[in-house]
Amino acid sequence: MELETISFEQKVELFRATANENQARIDFAASRAEVILPLIDEQSTVRAIFQPRQLPAGASATFDIPFEDVEAVWVMPNIGGIPIVQLEGSSVNVDTFGLDGGVEYQIDVAKDGRFDVAQLATRLLANRFIRQEELAGWSLVKTHAAVLPTTQKLQAFADDGTTQTAGQGKLNIFTLNELITLADQIGIGGRVVRDIYVSPRRYNDLRSQVTLQSLPFDMRSKLYGDGENAKSATPEIRIHKVYNPNLVTNNKAYAFTQKDGYFYGVMPIREKLFTRDNPIAILEWKIGIIGRMREGFGVLDDKGLVEITF
Repeated sequence: MELETISFEQKVELFRATANENQARIDFAASRAEVILPLIDEQSTVRAIFQPRQLPAGASATFDIPFEDVEAVWVMPNIGGIPIVQLEGSSVNVDTFGLDGGVEYQIDVAKDGRFDVAQLATRLLANRFIRQEELAGWSLVKTHAAVLPTTQKLQAFADDGTTQTAGQGKLNIFTLNELITLADQIGIGGRVVRDIYVSPRRYNDLRSQVTLQSLPFDMRSKLYGDGENAKSATPEIRIHKVYNPNLVTNNKAYAFTQKDGYFYGVMPIREKLFTRDNPIAILEWKIGIIGRMREGFGVLDDKGLVEITF
C-alpha cells in the first residue's frame, strides 16, 4: 500500500504499529527514502549545478573530457576532502563516496500515534543528507573558484554604475550586463550565463533596480513574494538564493555559464538513497531510521564558472 494513497488516519495506525511489530518498523523505515528523495531533489542547490547521473550496476563513473578546450577538471574525493585536479588525458573518473545519516525517537512516540513526530524526524533526516551533499558540492565549487583566472572574476558595480571596492557592489543591471559580456568572452565561441547563486541579501538587491509598478505581474510575485528563481532583466538567467551563509556569503556570488556540448559539473549516483530500520535502537526503547547513498562530484568544464565579488 503506497503511503500517498492512504488517509492520514491510516498513516497514524501504521505508525502506531511500529511500536510493537518488527515488520512494521522495517516497512516504515524503508518507506522514508521515497519521501526524502523528492525533498533532496527540490532543496539541494548542488543538484542544479552538478548534473545527477544514475550509474548502472557495475558501471564506472568515467566521463570523456575535450582537453583541447578544457584546461583542468576537478574531483571531490570525499566529504571534507581536498579536491583532486587533473590536467590531461581523454577522460576523468569521478570518485563516489557514501553519505550516511540517521534519526531516533522514543518508542512511546509511536505508541501514542504521534505521526507528526515521525514527519519531523523524516524532515530532519532529509536535511542531514542535504547538508552533506551541499557541503561536498560547494566545497568543490569554491576550491575551483579560488584558482580562477582574472578573466573569470568580476567586481560588482554600485547602483550608479560605478565600480566599487569589496563590500559595496550590488547585484544590479550593471553587474548583470558585465557578467553577460564576461561570459561571452570566455573561451572560443562564447558562453551564456544560465544560473547565479547568491545570498538572500544579494538577491534582494534586485528590488532597488525598478519600481514595483513597472514590473510585470509574474516578476513582481517572484521578486516581492516568496517565489524562487526570479528572472532578471535578462530572462534566460535564473537567480537562486542560498540560505546557508557557510556556502554562499554576502560578498560572493557564483555564476555558471553554458556552451553547446559542455556542462559545468556532474554528480554520478552509484547508489540512490535507501533507508532501513536501525535494529539496535529498539534495545534502548527507541525507534531508529538510518539511510545511505553513494555519489560523487566532478567539475568537467573549468570555464563554466564566474566568481562575482561584491
